[in-house]
Amino acid sequence: MRRRALLTSLAAAGAGLAGCSFGDGGGDPEHTAVDPPETDTTDHSQPQRDTETDRRTGDPPRPAEPPHVVELETGPRTYALSPYIRADDGGRVALWFDRTATADHPARLRGWLRNGNDFENTFRVRRIPVVGDIRAQQPRGYDHEASLHLAPTERNDLAAAVPAVVRDETGYWRVEDVGPWLTETRRLAPGEWVRLEYEVVGSPGMSERPTGTYEFGDEATLSVWDTTSPGPDTDSRFAGRSLPAFPGDGDVQWYHEADAETVAFVRPSTERVDLDGLVAFEVVNHSHERLRCGHWNLYKLVDGEWFRVGPWIHTSDCRLLSPGERKQWPLRAFNGEAVPTGGDCHGGLTRGHLGGGEYAVVAGYGHPEPESGALVELVGDPATVAPTADVTTERDGSTVTVTSERYGDDDHPPDATFTLQYAAAGGERVVAEQVMRPSRFGGDGRGLRNALPFLSADVDRVVVRTDAHVVDSVVGDERDARRYTFRGRDYLVSRGASGE
Repeated sequence: MRRRALLTSLAAAGAGLAGCSFGDGGGDPEHTAVDPPETDTTDHSQPQRDTETDRRTGDPPRPAEPPHVVELETGPRTYALSPYIRADDGGRVALWFDRTATADHPARLRGWLRNGNDFENTFRVRRIPVVGDIRAQQPRGYDHEASLHLAPTERNDLAAAVPAVVRDETGYWRVEDVGPWLTETRRLAPGEWVRLEYEVVGSPGMSERPTGTYEFGDEATLSVWDTTSPGPDTDSRFAGRSLPAFPGDGDVQWYHEADAETVAFVRPSTERVDLDGLVAFEVVNHSHERLRCGHWNLYKLVDGEWFRVGPWIHTSDCRLLSPGERKQWPLRAFNGEAVPTGGDCHGGLTRGHLGGGEYAVVAGYGHPEPESGALVELVGDPATVAPTADVTTERDGSTVTVTSERYGDDDHPPDATFTLQYAAAGGERVVAEQVMRPSRFGGDGRGLRNALPFLSADVDRVVVRTDAHVVDSVVGDERDARRYTFRGRDYLVSRGASGE
């Protein structure tokens, strides 16, 4: 039977959740282990209500692989519930799908609310997302009727009323009237838990089942997408474009190559923008799996070769993207100096000294490829290579000596010097966007950018006086010399001031 097969496959897809902290309101879901019973042994054949003499304590039931995604049989829709639900005041929440929607019944969620405190506590039920705050709305698009509800069943220990649900002419289940259906508060002893059970239904009068992300306040989401067409439905201006192999160990799912069946992709807000400008990227996970590790990177495509132009470091965490989840990453691109926003790292990238050309934004979320990416054309002048404002220069014949404020400052690291000359043979190719990289980490931006502008037809040697970190970043650790190719010219950089 299709319904049974769907639930079996969904449970297998949720294998990454087994042994992890399941919506416990805290901890690292990748490393916080719990060991609940593997199956739900509670008798659900009759309604059960807790009393003062009949409290549920001990480990609450939970499947070993709780599914958070179901494909409906009532229409081409997939539901994905946030795997982690937070409750205030030490509450612990777990919810999972135990059946999909059919012609006989709506999709159903089961789970529990538990008092994780070592003291008795009263929980404000209607303020807990997905437990008592059970109406989910789309923040953008559609009207006020485009909302989903979690209708409690008679087996929900917090239900004050059980609403009637009906299947409408479009095939989807909806509720006839809107609550309140849940009790306002519930007092629980230490470790005590109550049973939760809901049916996922639409609002009264809601037609069909609009796709999108439905939010329970700011804490949880229920994502809905077209099962038969999970991919983007917008044509790309780069359609048909062939790209060179991407750096790294795996392939990239490109937005311009995605089709209706693509389950994970990065979608740009625009594929062409003038410098200085903003373009937002959104990664979408319409698979049944959690995707990882989602760090973002910006590359420039020059003469069939990729050059990474930021960010230059990443945090060591492995970021996850749950089924149905989306994440945004804005790129603020400037041709000259960047206007700082303070929103980098988790909030995107602000980068100056970007020249016109084609770029790629690539996120470390993908399925089946390890990454997803999108092209964007930045329209503007070429990037200009200019020295930092703190340097001074002296000329002696065909030699220019450049001194930065780091030289002679008596601070760590010690003073150091490198020399840049033209060469007969080149080496590592660099682009202006790399030469002009920020100097925030390791002083890298104070290297080549403080040397290249001073080489000319009548200057054949530039000596840069700076510190050891900058010299190491230009020459390389434990190396005495290094060759570069920049804008068709070959260069040799060497430690020290002689350069002979």
